[in-house]
Amino acid sequence: MSDQPKEKKFVLGGSIEKAMAGDFELSPVSVLQEAWQNTIKHFFTFSPAILLLTSSYMAVFFVALQIQLGDPAVLFHAFLGETELTTKISYAAFVAGLSAQVIISPLTAGASLMGMSHAAGFKCRTNYIFKGLASAGMVALVTILSEVLQGLVNIYLPMVALYLSMAFGFAVLLVCEKKIPPLKALLYSFKATNKKLTSMLLIHVVIMLALVFGIALYGVGLIVVMPFIFNVKGIIYRNMFGVTLKVMVKDDKGNSDHPNQDVNNDIFNA
Repeated sequence: MSDQPKEKKFVLGGSIEKAMAGDFELSPVSVLQEAWQNTIKHFFTFSPAILLLTSSYMAVFFVALQIQLGDPAVLFHAFLGETELTTKISYAAFVAGLSAQVIISPLTAGASLMGMSHAAGFKCRTNYIFKGLASAGMVALVTILSEVLQGLVNIYLPMVALYLSMAFGFAVLLVCEKKIPPLKALLYSFKATNKKLTSMLLIHVVIMLALVFGIALYGVGLIVVMPFIFNVKGIIYRNMFGVTLKVMVKDDKGNSDHPNQDVNNDIFNA
């Protein structure tokens, strides 16, 4: 008679302790190559999720502009130099961007979790984009803290704001995957990033170039670039902090199999 399946957990990659000590590998070439392979491999499941994420962001952004300015086109006329870029318009754009980031943050978390899952060797269905809803409150809070801090710094030091965007980039995954409180997640992400700052900067330079390329193709290129970015983030997170895997093991006369395994059952239900 076989025993009941037993749950076993192990961590793939790094750990919080290793991340804080800088004890992890982060080769820009290896990370980018693996991310590209994952992007191609999971393109037809990940790209629809990214389209949903992007369209949701744009919808919230335009609604927020409509509420504040009456006509969203005012912002674009100002950017094109056709009208004056007033303080009111700049503030409206900031509020609209922040509102969009916060409201869709669970979907952004879901995309990040999909990239993390790919980095752990698992396939994801497109509807996994909604997995971030399980931690929606904490995800929204960490997003608000990160975006407000970046916004304040951007007023005086735009380059430092870009650096903070990179340094805080793994806080959402720490909140979702390891259940770390928002402030501590921001701190862990910041410290770990600085342990491998040169490699992180090189990787993000490539990401920025990819974004420019994607936008230059009338935005169509973002269908590939955005999944690539989330896959990069998932690989870096795995190497830095590790991914907790759950394996259901069934023993039967000394034989073991694993009929059910997935990434952290609190996030992904096997």
